[in-house]
Amino acid sequence: MKKNLRIVSIAAAALLAVAPVAASAVSTVSAADATTTTTATTTTNKPTVDLTGAGAVTNADKTVTVTPNFTLTAAVAKDKNVIASATLQGTITASLNGTSVTANVIDAAKDVTLKSNTGYTTIYKYDGKTIENNLGKWNEAAGDVYVKAGNDYQVELTGVGFSFGSANANKEVSLKLPANVTVTDAAGTPFKDNKVKLDQYGNVTNLTFTVKGIKAYDATNTSAVQFYNTNSGLIESKATYITLADNDGNLNVNTLFDGLKKQYKAVQLQNGELKDVNVTTTAADLTAELEKAGIKVNAAGDFEAPASFTATLTAKSTVNGKVATLPVTVTVPNGKVVPSQSKTIMHNAYFYDKDAKRVGTDKVTRYNTVTVATSTTTINGKAYYEVVENGKATGKFINADNIDGTKRTLKHNAYVYKSSKKRANKVVLKKGTEVTTYGGSYTFKNGKQYYKIGNNTDKTYVKASNF
Repeated sequence: MKKNLRIVSIAAAALLAVAPVAASAVSTVSAADATTTTTATTTTNKPTVDLTGAGAVTNADKTVTVTPNFTLTAAVAKDKNVIASATLQGTITASLNGTSVTANVIDAAKDVTLKSNTGYTTIYKYDGKTIENNLGKWNEAAGDVYVKAGNDYQVELTGVGFSFGSANANKEVSLKLPANVTVTDAAGTPFKDNKVKLDQYGNVTNLTFTVKGIKAYDATNTSAVQFYNTNSGLIESKATYITLADNDGNLNVNTLFDGLKKQYKAVQLQNGELKDVNVTTTAADLTAELEKAGIKVNAAGDFEAPASFTATLTAKSTVNGKVATLPVTVTVPNGKVVPSQSKTIMHNAYFYDKDAKRVGTDKVTRYNTVTVATSTTTINGKAYYEVVENGKATGKFINADNIDGTKRTLKHNAYVYKSSKKRANKVVLKKGTEVTTYGGSYTFKNGKQYYKIGNNTDKTYVKASNF
């Protein structure tokens, strides 16, 4: 039986495909049996991750975060024949000043090599032109020649480059890497503290990254990961958790995190039995989620507890890579309740963040009610109401003009219309009268602009040109 190797490049992602035999078939294959297949690639090889748009490296330690990410799925064999190839998908993400750029490994590296967990046996190698198979001496005890579900492997990326732009010319930057990733120069020499020197253009090239501990997933296991409540024994996709704040009204992230993990466990069906799956969420992740929601956490992990907030747990299977996410609504009976009021939206309103930047595409349509803070917040000179949910400030804001309106003085006598052709009533608003309008103007079928007036659902509009 031949051992076929192939590599495929697709537009959406770098998909490196191999067909090593499964455990039951390896013993029948020798190095002499291996064949080499060359497949043309449609992806242009540009071994550079481009971060030129991120600006100058300004943090004190000159740190740039680099995260290679790989997913390896084992081959599937039946009757000593491969019926599904092993696959390796990979990306490199670089982050600087809040800007992140992700490149597929085929575009970011000149060579991609998958090796056994010992690092000595090359499973396959892709250099953009050919694929080489170097089985070496097969060691049945080590079992590291073929891509087998559950085994650990490593990937070497050579010829990797980064472009940081002229703003970073001749700087020395420190690459912040995950614990399972190392970086060397082309000769294999490690960089001290992962510090690399950029050239006069702000570039660094010919780096080699080694990513260890890539576990091969089992393609035959399609079971999902699920969370269950240890109190009720029920599987849950949305959860609740009740806890009390201390005498100062505070909670601690670490204590909260331990309580959440105790009440909610992740499991997966493996070989006919439910097995525990590790929660990948960390206390740092929970802290980031709280701070994103506008809840400040101090260095000790303490924060003022609102009456309600959301904490998210995530678990990932090491067997097949399946991921489950569980949003947990945390209720704190003695937590801080934000004073709020119910208001009617008089004009369709989008949500904005604390910097007056639009948040998503959701909006509150006119004449619906919304719960907001009792006073407005001024952002960039405009008044906004912060949205309150479950007694908690959400960090989402609505332009107060869509709720309270804006007082405008008429420059001309004005009729009140319900459409571009029909008046709403016989009222004539006199020049100099102060009128409250709501939100931005509407364009009617006649092409003219009108403002909604009147704190009601009546179709009452005044031409914008009269103000």
